[in-house]
Amino acid sequence: MQPAPRSQRAFFRDLGPLALSLLMFGLVLIAGVVGYVQIEGWTPLDALWMVVITLTTIGYGEPTPLSTQGRLFTMALILGGVTIATYALSTITQALLEGDLQAYWAQRRQNKVMRRMRDHYIVIGYGRLGRVVAKELQDSSGPIVVIERDPKRVEELRRLSIPVVEGDGADDEHLKTAGIDRCRGVAVTTAPVAEAIFATLSARQLRPDVPILTRVESDEEGVKARRAGATAVVSPLIMGGWRMAHGLARPHAASFLDLATLAEKDNIMLDEILVEPTAPMVGRSLADLAMSNQHGVLIVAIRRPGGELLTTPRGDTLVGANDVLIVIGEPARVRALATLVGAGAAAPGGRAARPFSPKAP
Repeated sequence: MQPAPRSQRAFFRDLGPLALSLLMFGLVLIAGVVGYVQIEGWTPLDALWMVVITLTTIGYGEPTPLSTQGRLFTMALILGGVTIATYALSTITQALLEGDLQAYWAQRRQNKVMRRMRDHYIVIGYGRLGRVVAKELQDSSGPIVVIERDPKRVEELRRLSIPVVEGDGADDEHLKTAGIDRCRGVAVTTAPVAEAIFATLSARQLRPDVPILTRVESDEEGVKARRAGATAVVSPLIMGGWRMAHGLARPHAASFLDLATLAEKDNIMLDEILVEPTAPMVGRSLADLAMSNQHGVLIVAIRRPGGELLTTPRGDTLVGANDVLIVIGEPARVRALATLVGAGAAAPGGRAARPFSPKAP
């Protein structure tokens, strides 16, 4: 069975004493009915009435005067039943005041949402890096599910209405709850790196075909992450150092790259588009298509289905089925082109998807 998140564990932890008290209360109710039927010879309805008014301390009066045995039995019923009823009521009140019941039902609603999700992204870890990844994916590529073990971050995600699975990202059951079998990709952003590699290994075993990007801190860790199944690795330190160096040595080129990729810029988009086999451009040359003139989009590279990457393709380059076009242009024009060539950008397994862009227009 799948391990319950913290809110559910807290609920079931409180449900244990509550269930026990309710069970005991039910047994007292049954014993009271049977006792009055046997001792006083009442009907089951009269016996139930007497048990209810006794346990609730209402005291409307018994159906017929009690015998001595009946009075002794009633005193025992009051001492045992009222105590158990009071305990059950206090347990329910405590669960309500502490919010465990609300959190439990909120988690159930969220689990239903996650079970219906398709082609979403899974972000493992919601630290500084995970926050950026989650925001970028939400802004540009649709739904996400976050797996996070820190209770404070989990509560933050719930306040933001972001689907979250509370627990370890390396746990198979948590990955299944997040929809690893239906997701489009996985970003492993947790630290330390050992945990990230372990989470990568778990995700890869569950989904051999899904793209997995894993956070690392060094080249050696990158090798280990790839061995664990990472499709690609990202080092925030290396990427940050690269950006600073290029910002100094090639400031204009670096600024242009920022313009095309950073989320706060929405007047230009660097994107990739999958060419469907039925697209009208299949078998035609780039010169015939005149992308720049007709669509206002520049093709800067083409990734062939076999993995070959053609950079700065010439005009006589033919576009083939399942090619991935690396394009740059205004977001609206890029999206129009994506619709023309096959209703979407490249996605794992050759599936069509919406264009990926740093910022949706």
